[in-house]
Amino acid sequence: MLAKQMDQDTTGLLKSFSHPSDSLHSLSYAVFCGDVADMQRLLPRKDYSLMVADIPYGFRLAGSINDEEPFKYNQLEKMIKDFAKLTTAPLWRIVIFHSRDQSYSVSKALMSTCHAVEGLTW
Repeated sequence: MLAKQMDQDTTGLLKSFSHPSDSLHSLSYAVFCGDVADMQRLLPRKDYSLMVADIPYGFRLAGSINDEEPFKYNQLEKMIKDFAKLTTAPLWRIVIFHSRDQSYSVSKALMSTCHAVEGLTW
């Protein structure tokens, strides 16, 4: 297993995994898993270059967790703006997994903060 658990905050909401830099490449990363509503409280301000968010879709499928209500525009916009306040990196990316029903809200929320927005479907 390449990733190892580095730390966990006192509330148990935040986990960090890290992979050391390869001597031949300048790649180093950390993965933080937690509630995006608490992003500013949980994460320190630093050079984050990528945020990947798998937001609630509201499908209410059996066995799904935290998917009762889909993320709405206001929640998306807050998440994106909070990330923009936290990162000090000059260039960063945001990837949001969402349902087709959320496409307009996701695009509109991204356009409120980001310089370029690209929609991908598969």
